[in-house]
Amino acid sequence: MPENSSKKLNSPEPVFRKIRSERLSEKVGEQLIKAISEGRFKVGEKLPSQPDLAELMGVSRPSIREAVKLLELQGMIETVQGGGTIVRNVAAQEIRTPIEVLLDADKEKILELTDVRALLEVWSAKRAASNRTEDELQQILSLIEGMEKDFETGSIHYELDVKFHKEIAGATHNTILTHLLGSFFDLIRESIKFHREQMFVSRADQIKILEHHRRVYEAIRDRDPERAQASMHEHLQFVIDEFRARIFNIHHEIT
Repeated sequence: MPENSSKKLNSPEPVFRKIRSERLSEKVGEQLIKAISEGRFKVGEKLPSQPDLAELMGVSRPSIREAVKLLELQGMIETVQGGGTIVRNVAAQEIRTPIEVLLDADKEKILELTDVRALLEVWSAKRAASNRTEDELQQILSLIEGMEKDFETGSIHYELDVKFHKEIAGATHNTILTHLLGSFFDLIRESIKFHREQMFVSRADQIKILEHHRRVYEAIRDRDPERAQASMHEHLQFVIDEFRARIFNIHHEIT
């Protein structure tokens, strides 16, 4: 063995330590993280109960409880009121607050957010057309029907719009994209709320946006990735162009 290597191994603070066997809770944690990373449980979805997990994995409840506590500390999951454990949005925890401050200070930043959103969501629609399941398609359709009902009654529930785009992201089955877009959706919620409640409030605007959503849905239904991509691009480009024009007009009137 070379002299330098010998000195390192014999130093007061050893380079290597004896390897201990893994505890059951660590193996449980690995399985939970793997299931989340593979998209088996999406952001906001509940994990099986601790008794169910213990039975499924063939381990004791204390091992499950210890693994759950560890993942909570890591920010992967959280216990919700009323019981149950849900998957947290791991991307949102770091970037959410600073960007929200910018949006509150300057509404024109919403335009920049929509530009970034368009890059991700156009690709998201394309991938969803290839990967969506029948259940996911039905969920997207139910949101379209909810928007149509809103139009008939003259009301606007912007949360339906948010959920529509969120469901499409989930239908990509790309876990990284889902978490990234999840971090944006809290911000996009503010963007969509502003668009739907303060800018695109006329019946003509609502018809246009509803038609856009319907075309995106139909392309995903037909498993047509190119048409889904083009339809989402058309929708978001409309939002960007109209937002830019209307913000410019507002500033022009003020000055």
